[in-house]
Amino acid sequence: MRAVRRSARLATMQDQSQRDLSMFLAGIPFFAPLGEATRLEIAGHLEPLHVPAGEVLFRQGDTGDGLYLVASGRLRVTAEADGHERMLYDLGRGAIVGEMALLTDRPRAATVHAVRDSDLRVLRVPAFRSLLERNPALVLGMMRLLADRLASVDRLLIADRRQAMPPARLTIAVVAAGHNPRPAAQLAGALAGQLAHAGPVLRVDAGMVERELGPGAAQRQPGEAGRAELTEWLHAVERSHDHMVYQADTADTAWSRLCLSQADVVLLAASAGDDPAVGPVEARALATPSLRCELALLHPAEPSRTSLWLNGRGLADHHHLRDGRPEDLARLVRMITGTGCGLVLGGGGPRGFAHLGVMRALEDAGVPIDVVGGTSIGAIMAGVFAVGMDDAQRVKALTDKVGRLITLTLPMVAVSSGRRVDRLLAERLGSVAIEDLPRRFFCVSASLNRAEEIVHERGPLWPAVRASVSLPGIFPPVCDGEDLLVDGAALNNVPADLMRGRVGSGSVIAVSVSPAVEPLVTVPFGPGLSGWRVFGRRLNPFASPQPVPNIADIVTRSTSLSQVRHRQAALDDDHVDLLLRPPVAGLGALDFKGAVALIDASYAYTAQTLATSGFAQRFVG
Repeated sequence: MRAVRRSARLATMQDQSQRDLSMFLAGIPFFAPLGEATRLEIAGHLEPLHVPAGEVLFRQGDTGDGLYLVASGRLRVTAEADGHERMLYDLGRGAIVGEMALLTDRPRAATVHAVRDSDLRVLRVPAFRSLLERNPALVLGMMRLLADRLASVDRLLIADRRQAMPPARLTIAVVAAGHNPRPAAQLAGALAGQLAHAGPVLRVDAGMVERELGPGAAQRQPGEAGRAELTEWLHAVERSHDHMVYQADTADTAWSRLCLSQADVVLLAASAGDDPAVGPVEARALATPSLRCELALLHPAEPSRTSLWLNGRGLADHHHLRDGRPEDLARLVRMITGTGCGLVLGGGGPRGFAHLGVMRALEDAGVPIDVVGGTSIGAIMAGVFAVGMDDAQRVKALTDKVGRLITLTLPMVAVSSGRRVDRLLAERLGSVAIEDLPRRFFCVSASLNRAEEIVHERGPLWPAVRASVSLPGIFPPVCDGEDLLVDGAALNNVPADLMRGRVGSGSVIAVSVSPAVEPLVTVPFGPGLSGWRVFGRRLNPFASPQPVPNIADIVTRSTSLSQVRHRQAALDDDHVDLLLRPPVAGLGALDFKGAVALIDASYAYTAQTLATSGFAQRFVG
């Protein structure tokens, strides 16, 4: 009799599980149009499959055996082409992969592995074909799915960049960096509170698990009694929350390892003033290739000692959280959820003063800037923004008592010694290191030795900016080890591609202040042109003027010629969400006095563009 009752209970549980699975299928576009009876039948054919973090589900070229549905966890899809592996996208709960195997005998087109511990449901080919005979509507669903998949893959292959789509539901593990557990606990609580503004969130630690499931439940090892109950409970609460915050133990316990295996992203939390030695749980996290680890440093005031924490840690990103600055926590949440915003400012000599008006308009519209970068004068503007100056401070720093930027010298290396620019940058930007800036910053220079762009993201700020503005022939190159660095506009004048790599699926705003084509005012002259003669005609009030381009105009145009096609392609593809081209025409290459008028004009242009595009609305709420 007992056996009969046990069988009845198991049958009831199985029926309930199938009904729950049918309801889950109803929320997936592929299955949603089907009737409830059909979904129940499909649920009965779905086989459960657990894939541990880091394990490959199938490889490119394998024979297909069925369709996989993600019930919980995270999968990553990569494809190999020309000997290089490219990440295509991540798949979270409710996603489908491997559907081609249901219709064709072609080998797998991509490799799929688990980024975190994942529970899947598998629909095998024979089961699908049996269902297809009785449910022709499956064909329409399959065709829609294939069309969407092929369109998305085409976009990914055309765009030469990594595509990490933000998971709709995010699980975050908070781990102590170093040996002090207090910052991790503090961050886990603050993070849960901030995430709660967007939807249901649950913070889970070992104590909570043991209150729910009993003493010792959190420390169950794989294969031990009660481990399956623990993982099922976690998956159940994960399904009912938009975000999960897992707080690991200080020690490398079974619970800490489970937290890492459940995580989409791992935040290593520390107080910047503590000992930066690597702690036991973060050591495991950093040694796990499938984990994305980011550092969150807590500061009582302005950031400092960041380089000590970055050294020896292979991190995907780092963040600063200053005491009493809630905007820092909001920025962290945007960045880890794939909704951050990056502003990239292009080079263009004095036309770069238009960036000041753009930045003010973005701030007034409530557009948050989480990462800022630039090239040439765009690097200067990005620098004054990154150090935390407000609009009035930025304008004053770049217009008040600036004087002449070019101090003439014997032109053996350049026409100017560059000392005036060095002094101004040092005064305006100070001695701060790039990694200690409250928000992420980068700038671009070009190496004459290696003929490649150099991206500055660490080290002293002002020398990096100085390298980015070293216009060849006008200012001397900057020596950095074995590299001679010149103006980054020679290779990447508007580095939107670099910004896309830093904000992922977030928003990129690019500002271009260099028209691709602009006529030079000149008159024909012979093959030999004496500078003394041009100079003399300018001094002689009775001589007719001879309009010829000056050396700054020629050098500026020459360094950007090779960039015209590349720049247009980079700004026209999906690296950029909002492209701004403020009105800057008619300004000379060194007319910094006239450039001040661009500030208000670019402000009006940007405000109008934001109003008509609706771009700022994505950051409301």
